[in-house]
Amino acid sequence: MKNAYGLLGKSLSHSFSKSFFNEKFKKEQINAIYSNFELSDLSTLRSIIEKHSIKGLNVTVPYKELVLNYVDELDPTCEKVGSSNTLVPSYINNKLVSIKAYNTDTFGFHQSIKPFLKSHHEKALILGTGGAAKATAYVLKTLNIDVNFISRKTNPHSKNIFHWNDLNEHMVFHHKFIINTTPVGMYPRNDETFSFPYHALTNKHFVYDLIYNPEQTIFLRKSMENKALTKNGFDMLIHQADKAWQIWNSSND
Repeated sequence: MKNAYGLLGKSLSHSFSKSFFNEKFKKEQINAIYSNFELSDLSTLRSIIEKHSIKGLNVTVPYKELVLNYVDELDPTCEKVGSSNTLVPSYINNKLVSIKAYNTDTFGFHQSIKPFLKSHHEKALILGTGGAAKATAYVLKTLNIDVNFISRKTNPHSKNIFHWNDLNEHMVFHHKFIINTTPVGMYPRNDETFSFPYHALTNKHFVYDLIYNPEQTIFLRKSMENKALTKNGFDMLIHQADKAWQIWNSSND
């Protein structure tokens, strides 16, 4: 019987995780299978894990924050970030007894940006405030990079969260590192975009989109046309997936 792993989300047509892991299993002759689990809500999470005897799960939008309400233990990094993309179930006599949450997005993001950071990338502007935004912000703060957010919702008690309507060329010019953590422009809605003052970008800007499907979003294409260095989230995906695999294996030894 093959060991079961998988990806948890609401709509997973955009994801490469299933093909990535199944190709890895085939190439490395690992007796395992990786499946997609599309859930309309998380109420059935524990029953699905137990039914399939799942050894490890990845978590994607929109459940990276919500899933913390359905687990029993948080890894220290996961607890600090406030979101999870990796779950490790534990069993006794084939019965699920606990689920521990980890965050490997932090590792993946850090590894993917290290070769590109320069001294002038001292202020970052994160588009979005969801689970992925929390992971990227955590990494940036550990690198002593100041972080501000653009969100559809603002918090009067937070000084670094601005509404999309407040996004202007002055703000973009003074944040030389800009990260899109929203799903806008992700497959299959490749044509979706948002209003952004691209003309304020310079050749000192580093513009990063966590989306990897399509390879180049409208956001990245327009940023590149305005001289910015651009990067998609594919390397982050690979790094976080490798880290998740390490965690699953060390936990199941």
